[in-house]
Amino acid sequence: MILLALIVLLALLVFYAILQTDLSGLVKFFLVVVEMIIVSQIFIRKYNLPTELGFVLLKSDKGVKTVNNLAKNKKAWEFFSDVGSTISYGLLSTVLMRRNTSWKSVITGMAFLLILTMFIAPLAMEFLRLVLTDTPILEKEQLVVFLDAQTTALIMFAVLILGGFFAVLLLSIIYYGAYILAQVVELIVSGVDTISSTSPGGTLLLPGVNLPFFEGILALIAILLVHEVSHAVLARIAKVPIKSSGIVLFGIIPMGAFVEPDEKKLEKLDRVRQTRVLVAGPTANFISSIAFFLLFVALLLLLRTDFIVEGTLLYSVIKFLNITAGLVFSLNFIVATVNLLPLPVFDGYKLLEINVPNKQIVKAVMIITLAAFIMNFVPWFFMS
Repeated sequence: MILLALIVLLALLVFYAILQTDLSGLVKFFLVVVEMIIVSQIFIRKYNLPTELGFVLLKSDKGVKTVNNLAKNKKAWEFFSDVGSTISYGLLSTVLMRRNTSWKSVITGMAFLLILTMFIAPLAMEFLRLVLTDTPILEKEQLVVFLDAQTTALIMFAVLILGGFFAVLLLSIIYYGAYILAQVVELIVSGVDTISSTSPGGTLLLPGVNLPFFEGILALIAILLVHEVSHAVLARIAKVPIKSSGIVLFGIIPMGAFVEPDEKKLEKLDRVRQTRVLVAGPTANFISSIAFFLLFVALLLLLRTDFIVEGTLLYSVIKFLNITAGLVFSLNFIVATVNLLPLPVFDGYKLLEINVPNKQIVKAVMIITLAAFIMNFVPWFFMS
């Protein structure tokens, strides 16, 4: 235990030293990643801890009982997942669920879809714009559109209703990725440099680098916890055993929680039940984003009352909670939406793979999405 405490203490000191340097955010990120990879490997090899993709898994069976208790309300959870299908895939969800859904869940899902679009999405981006450090966020004015604003808005609204956040984000990423690719080609062919002034379409969100450290860590834990627990509850409702649950560490940084269902039995489920299990995670993130947005607003209003005096301990605590709630609501929305993309490891890819019989189409969509996703990060390499 003494050796473990010394390793953790040394890792914390090195981590703090990296954050205090005047290096750029990308260099800090690289150094932190290298440190955490080394620390993770020490934990894995010295203490024989289970691992996946380089992350340390601290397994326990204590969370399994909680999941089993939550899974007792079968109808409520299935309705919850069906609502999430509509939020995620719009009217396309009725095809995905093969009509194994109700008009009530579709209407409820549409209501949440509009609430998230009109309030949560724009406010989440605005909040991140305020708290992110040294990280440009794509502005509406920087987008190149070929139609007038009203026509573009109508088209995107139609896409939202028909395909939910999945279709909107997929088309947006492909569109902006193609735009960046055209700029790269223009730079190579004619030497005209427009890409250096173009904002990236994507960025890494890292506690301690471009997000507040402690608030960011707590937000990530909350986001992954609701995501994984929801997957597990729907798996148990489908009679899939839960092997274990626990905490995911990247070095000394808690990255969230996990629940481990029996994958072999999960794969044997029919497509409707597999879809419900997979879409439950993003659904939990979408709904949580609304809940934490309300908490964020409540704490913000509390900070502005005469009862909370700036400079006091109480003010600092409430401000800390307010920023944490803001990160949870905004990142919940971002994580839920991005997780719908048909990319390897993401729930969106598994959902596409399950529901589209032609695997060549699935592979083609995945390759196009992956290429566009990478292109959205390319402007980072041209920024001065």
